[in-house]
Amino acid sequence: MNSRFFILPILISAYVALSCLSFPAHANTFRWVDDKGQVHYGDHIPPKEVDRAYSVINKEGVTINSVEKAKTKEQLAEERRLKQQQAEQRNYDHILLDTYGKVSDLEETRDRFIAAIEGLIKVSQHKLANINNEIDKLHKAAANFERDGKVMPDVMRKDISNLQSQIDQENDFIRAQRKQQNDIRAKFAADIKRFQELKGRNKAQNDREDNSTVNQGTHTLIGE
Repeated sequence: MNSRFFILPILISAYVALSCLSFPAHANTFRWVDDKGQVHYGDHIPPKEVDRAYSVINKEGVTINSVEKAKTKEQLAEERRLKQQQAEQRNYDHILLDTYGKVSDLEETRDRFIAAIEGLIKVSQHKLANINNEIDKLHKAAANFERDGKVMPDVMRKDISNLQSQIDQENDFIRAQRKQQNDIRAKFAADIKRFQELKGRNKAQNDREDNSTVNQGTHTLIGE
């Protein structure tokens, strides 16, 4: 028998084996959608499409992984901002719970701050009353000069101007202190609301833990 008949099957088997090694079958398929809404499938994601959302589908047609669209710089910056905000809120929550034991503690602290500012306002109001008395005297003196047909002295005009400036300053100070009192009321109102939320959340958590402990004890007794 010619040896070629024995060699031919061996060559065919070798060719098939090499073909399988050179061109492996892809187990997974990638699915993505382009800007026009057209769905694409492929054994890999083209370089220009790597930032898109895509799904990985196995050979049975089941989606085994989904990758979200790459986020923009603005989205990443917003995520960082939100994480920072959440971290600051958690820190502030700890401060609230560590500083105050009950709502009345916050109310007493709020009232002390407001009372301290009220004291400053009363001092300013007393000062303002004295200035108004002084400027009233000068206005009367100026009116006398005018009735007598005389020119009001420059020094008197300057004193009136200075006193009026002091009146304006004191009124601005009082308005600023009133605003600060209102800001304190608003801040403590928010703090009290948050404190109550945290206390309620902690109580609910403790109740669940207590119930879990009771249930575990009951199961232990039943098992015994």
